[in-house]
Amino acid sequence: MQTATPDRLDMETAVRLLRNGDVVCYPTETFFAVGCSAFDVFAIERVFQAKKRSGSMPLPVIIGSREQLGMLTDVNSGTVNRLADAFWPGSLSILVTASAAVPAILTGETGRVAVRLSPHPMARELCLAAGVPLVSTSANISGHPATTQAGGLDPRLVAGTGGVLDMPPAPQGGKASTLVEITGPETVRIVRQGPVTEEALLAAGFRIMP
Repeated sequence: MQTATPDRLDMETAVRLLRNGDVVCYPTETFFAVGCSAFDVFAIERVFQAKKRSGSMPLPVIIGSREQLGMLTDVNSGTVNRLADAFWPGSLSILVTASAAVPAILTGETGRVAVRLSPHPMARELCLAAGVPLVSTSANISGHPATTQAGGLDPRLVAGTGGVLDMPPAPQGGKASTLVEITGPETVRIVRQGPVTEEALLAAGFRIMP
């Protein structure tokens, strides 16, 4: 366990901040993320403010276990479950119908939320310890590059958070997660290309819609 400093948090402190409605930066499989409870409207607004991002844009979410998916959606989709069986934990985000508990600001008023079970062990542990799915958007000022190093975080962004959880393994960079939407039984449309390729989806038995 790390020792907390003014900007550097240990896991226990990061969890306490999240439970108290604060915002933290934390590592994911690709880049550092900034996030908060997926159900806290005021904390979500702070994420937008820290990133200087338009509040009309939806924010993605990570979960720490398959069980936490039920906190975000009331729809028990067989196709979602089969995608999760094939690719989670991993860099596949799935658009699901948001439950009434999910604030509209998180979905950009679309009624849907992009969720993935992150392969990063500390990101998953943070979700589980906080007891909620977490907003997981890249920890950068909008229009600026994301970073794989805590030392590369923009001080202006960090100033809008409770601090930084910097625990190994370090983010590896690369493409953002593949994003898919369900268009029918065993059928998806790729909204954003990423590490999970069309070929991998086809090999797992899914049909791809243009």
